[in-house]
Amino acid sequence: MTEPRPLSATRADEAGAAYDARFEAARERLVRICAGFVGTDAAEDVVHDAYLRGRSRFGQLRDVDLFEAWLTRLAVNLCVNRHRSGRRLRDLLPSLRPMPAAPRDIGLRELVEALPARERTLVVLHYGHGYRFDEIARITGLTTVNARTIVFRARRRLAEQLREADR
Repeated sequence: MTEPRPLSATRADEAGAAYDARFEAARERLVRICAGFVGTDAAEDVVHDAYLRGRSRFGQLRDVDLFEAWLTRLAVNLCVNRHRSGRRLRDLLPSLRPMPAAPRDIGLRELVEALPARERTLVVLHYGHGYRFDEIARITGLTTVNARTIVFRARRRLAEQLREADR
């Protein structure tokens, strides 16, 4: 005969199972979003880190209806942190990493990847994944007007670079 589990353990198990189910439903979308920021190779790692961090902090989520936005923001923040730590390493070891020659034919993807992290994040969320500016603002913590302005400026910069590449 098995002993009944304490009530608190049952609730924790149910919350964990609910988190796992909701995360699994959002997982593929998170991988696509993260791949736009850190590349396809690192996207799985970032999503796994987001899963672990989110599961440990799931109890802090006040509005369960905002689960996907909360989880997306968590993953985007991890992508930004990965870029920051990579930049610090590159700054520490500049002589060990040779700079590749600029390609003659620059593609749009390369131009987007060359944008600063914040601009790249907003451009990928808006154009790559179809988020509206109010959704992007909620995910990133910016105002809707600020998100729209940053995307507009990034789009203008990309257009200028494409024109220069065509010359």
